[in-house]
Amino acid sequence: MPNSKALVIRSIKNGETSLIVSCYLEDIGYKTFIVKGVFGSKKSKFSKAHFFPLNIVSLNYSYTEGRNLGFIKEVKSEKLYTSLHVDIQKSSVIIFLSEILNSIFKEETTVNKDLFNFLLNTLSWYDQVKSCNNFHIKFLIELSRFIGFYPNINNENDSFFNLESGSTCATQTIGVNLSGKDLTLFKEFLGTEFEDLNSMNIKSESRTRILNYIIDYYSLHLQMFKTPKSINVFAEIFK
Repeated sequence: MPNSKALVIRSIKNGETSLIVSCYLEDIGYKTFIVKGVFGSKKSKFSKAHFFPLNIVSLNYSYTEGRNLGFIKEVKSEKLYTSLHVDIQKSSVIIFLSEILNSIFKEETTVNKDLFNFLLNTLSWYDQVKSCNNFHIKFLIELSRFIGFYPNINNENDSFFNLESGSTCATQTIGVNLSGKDLTLFKEFLGTEFEDLNSMNIKSESRTRILNYIIDYYSLHLQMFKTPKSINVFAEIFK
């Protein structure tokens, strides 16, 4: 049976003892598995903690193309997070991003090793940094690079950014357009590295507004994308 490093996207209890787990695997992309015997036995070789959202694990699995579910035979933690699931703000970000990734991977199911490495590297960085109120916005902007609609800045002097075309423009066009201070902040996010995010001085209202624009941007470019249910609770935490 194959072994692969994987990122847990979400898990749902199935019956009394099992979990349905969706993962993004390094070798075969986005797949869904059943994990039997997680609950109900103290001798179980599985722990539900292995399958917390966005955990990095190593899986021994069986999967047959054409079937809805594969089977996970063994799981080991590849990385033990120190803060992502215990810090209230960070854990809220993780739940929010896992919802987004689950929505994205309904369309983007194939293997993309650059995307896989991006996810692991950025999550590992976020786990190590003390705090970063702007991480989720930068993460979503950079994520769009790997799924085909990274924002295109045609000209730094353009006054508008059209969400549908994904490009800046000199004059306002049909649809939702960023302009003024919102566009300036959006461009600042594009030009700022993760390591420098904490140097950005942003009011909570501006951060929420930019996040809502980005959610709209994803909705316009991904047919099956759904706004995360956690976004309202999430917004409250970052006030």
